[in-house]
Amino acid sequence: MLFDLQVEFKTIIIDLNGSEDRILLWNQISNKLELVEDLVVFFGMNQLTPVFASWPQNINIMSSAWFTLEYVLACTCTRITLYWSHLGNKDLEVILKNLKTGGFRNLERLKIHGRNITNIGATILGMILSELDGMVFQTDDGLKKATITTSFQNIEMSVTRFE
Repeated sequence: MLFDLQVEFKTIIIDLNGSEDRILLWNQISNKLELVEDLVVFFGMNQLTPVFASWPQNINIMSSAWFTLEYVLACTCTRITLYWSHLGNKDLEVILKNLKTGGFRNLERLKIHGRNITNIGATILGMILSELDGMVFQTDDGLKKATITTSFQNIEMSVTRFE
């Protein structure tokens, strides 16, 4: 009912544990998320995969195994934080290539933590994860630069627009 008033919200924290009431709540608010500045989502294992009809300004997902590469590529948030992600090095390569070619027009910060982000095996843009640490690259259109920070099973990217 509050969303029907077109009221803007600073922060909404939601824990969808699979109960019918919480799933119903998600369905009611998912198309009004543009009214939310910060959305914090907790999901347990074996839960529904939510549909985002709109996006908040910032999203922070504590158990983001369900948040796929397709969600990341579609996300219009300025800040995206994913913990316990199942995204891996190959996904990160797609994300970085997308940013370099002009994707993620709103993105200011992306932080992903997950055990599939590794220095072993798959590379990202031809480099192992630790080689990306401190890397700065400019987008093809010259409008933004991205600074990458890495650590064990983590990658963070800060994006700055040129004025």
